[in-house]
Amino acid sequence: MFSITNLSIIEFAGHDARQFLHNQLSADVLGIADQESGFACCCNPAGRVIGLLLLCRQGDNMLAICSASLAEELEGWLKRFVFRDKVTIRLRDDLCVAGGKGDMPHSVEWETCVGIAYPVLAADPAIAAASDKQLARLKSAELTRGICWLAPQTSAQFLPQMLAFEKIGALSFSKGCYPGQEVIARTRYLGKLKRRAMLLRADATVEPPLMGKLNLTAGDEQWSAVIVDFAALEDDSTMVLAVARKGDDTEPRWLELEGNRIPLLAD
Repeated sequence: MFSITNLSIIEFAGHDARQFLHNQLSADVLGIADQESGFACCCNPAGRVIGLLLLCRQGDNMLAICSASLAEELEGWLKRFVFRDKVTIRLRDDLCVAGGKGDMPHSVEWETCVGIAYPVLAADPAIAAASDKQLARLKSAELTRGICWLAPQTSAQFLPQMLAFEKIGALSFSKGCYPGQEVIARTRYLGKLKRRAMLLRADATVEPPLMGKLNLTAGDEQWSAVIVDFAALEDDSTMVLAVARKGDDTEPRWLELEGNRIPLLAD
């Protein structure tokens, strides 16, 4: 068992917690049943995703798993919208998200719609922090299933559709208003989305800079992309999540990054 140190937990407690989150986030929060979980995006008024949340319902209260590097920003952002709502928002540093196959006493395991579970339990100094290898293995599993928690460099840069967050249930087009909803809906209904997520596997070990630019090629075609996240794989290749300026489904064969031309591997 190990602690997943790149994830944090924010608690939303009180009679109005679920309605408050439903009004502020991109998913149908009220549709999450007790003791179940669901993904949602916290967006700014321009429709860009500040961070991805996994909402875990406990009666009227919600625990939100999110990127540790964005937890304070998400907490502060959402607190701005609390007026007369009966909800308190706080970081739960006394809790942690765990991984591994060891015994996890007193943990609550939150299953997701994409087949990854996130056990939450009381933080304990005896629980070792995840190694880089363990975090990379988890991140590759997450990216493969459409989960990208984002980081300060990539926060508030992309619409949810650019990251295909609708595929993991983090985006509802049938619910009411929330910050950024008008921009997100307009982009969908007018068909103006010109960038899309692409999950690539580079035949090399690289550490590409987040929001760094790269070029993708397939035959005589070439198009640009920006790096959203990556994970080192055990076969010395690298999984790269990029958002590309590409409208069709042409699969690239090469990746050009910082002057290096790297072949891409087929899944």
